[in-house]
Amino acid sequence: MSGVHRPEKAAAATNQTARARAIRRRAARDLAEILDSKLFKALCEPVRVDIVKFLTAEGRSDVGTVAANFSQDASVISRHLAVLHEAGVVRRDKQGRHVFFELDGAHIIAQMEAITERCRNLAPMCCTTAND
Repeated sequence: MSGVHRPEKAAAATNQTARARAIRRRAARDLAEILDSKLFKALCEPVRVDIVKFLTAEGRSDVGTVAANFSQDASVISRHLAVLHEAGVVRRDKQGRHVFFELDGAHIIAQMEAITERCRNLAPMCCTTAND
C-alpha cells in the first residue's frame, strides 16, 4: 500500500521544493534591491567613506575645506558630495557662493533601520540559523 502513495509524496515534495525556491528567489530580488540602494552605492566608493569620516570628525564644512583634505580636485570632491547628498548621507546648505555639507545623522539612522528591518524579514526566507 505504501507504493500507492509514493507518487503523491514525490509530487508534494517537488511542489514544496518549487515553493521554497520561489521564496528564495524573491528574497534574492529583495536583497539585490537593498544592495543596489543609493545608500550602499554611495558608500561603496572608498573616498566617499573617507569624506564621511572627515565630516564626522570636522563637522559642517564647505566643499573647498573638504577638498583641501583630499588628493582629488575640488570638482571631483563636489561630485562625491553630490552623490552622498542624493543618498541622504549628507545635508547641503548653500550660503551665497559657498555650499556647506554635514552628515544627516537622522536620515542615515532611518535608512539603516529600514534596511535592518528588511533584512530581518528576508533572513527566514533564505538563511539558516546556527540551530538549524
